[in-house]
Amino acid sequence: MSSDSPAKDAPNEQLPEPPKGLTGKALRAAVERALRVQQPLVASHVAKIRRDKPNATPAEVIAGLDKQYLLAAGGLGAAAGGAAFLPGIGTVASLGTAAAEAVAALDASVLYTLAVAEVHGQPMRDVEHRRALVLAIVLGEGGAQLMRKVTGRSTNWAQGLADAVPLPKLGPVNQILVRWFIKRFAVRQGALALGRALPLGAGALIGATGNLAIAKGVIRSAERAFGPPPARWPDPEPEPAPADAAIEP
Repeated sequence: MSSDSPAKDAPNEQLPEPPKGLTGKALRAAVERALRVQQPLVASHVAKIRRDKPNATPAEVIAGLDKQYLLAAGGLGAAAGGAAFLPGIGTVASLGTAAAEAVAALDASVLYTLAVAEVHGQPMRDVEHRRALVLAIVLGEGGAQLMRKVTGRSTNWAQGLADAVPLPKLGPVNQILVRWFIKRFAVRQGALALGRALPLGAGALIGATGNLAIAKGVIRSAERAFGPPPARWPDPEPEPAPADAAIEP
């Protein structure tokens, strides 16, 4: 693995503390909650974009998802950092909002990743494949290297993930991805939490900039995982005949 892979993290490395309240156990719970809560919203989220822009191609819908995700990520970071600027609230309150803001950013990342999978015609119906897809994409190159090895695909490893990797094989893979994610998430969000706590409005700028950088990394990772979007939407499946339709003799 490359030098920036999570597998290379030194076990004794001094890591920043996670945002207040986000222990390893809490992060695991946040991941599971996001995977459970966001999945039912994915299809309707993509469908709404297509209703608003009925002539949009898959590439244009993904571009819209990118824009929404970046706006959400930047807004979350600015809101949490802005608490340190408000009179009477200050730095302590900003640190206290860091956990909630980090969980909201995770929700946005999960929704974005699963929506991109939906546009690519790769919906993840079971939680194990959703977990592997989301965590590997959020982790970046380290997660991608592991999934390329697991899927046997040198490029576009997310294509056909549900068919390429059976459920029994995903259990050990997801254990590794969760462990890497908790460690990497603590580094990223712990550092951002301290930056967001700076007073005089500096925290809002750092929060927005930091979250935007993370979101852009997730977008790049998704692009590499899925490859180019399909040129057109698949033809709609024909509607089934009414159950009570009589067959003419």
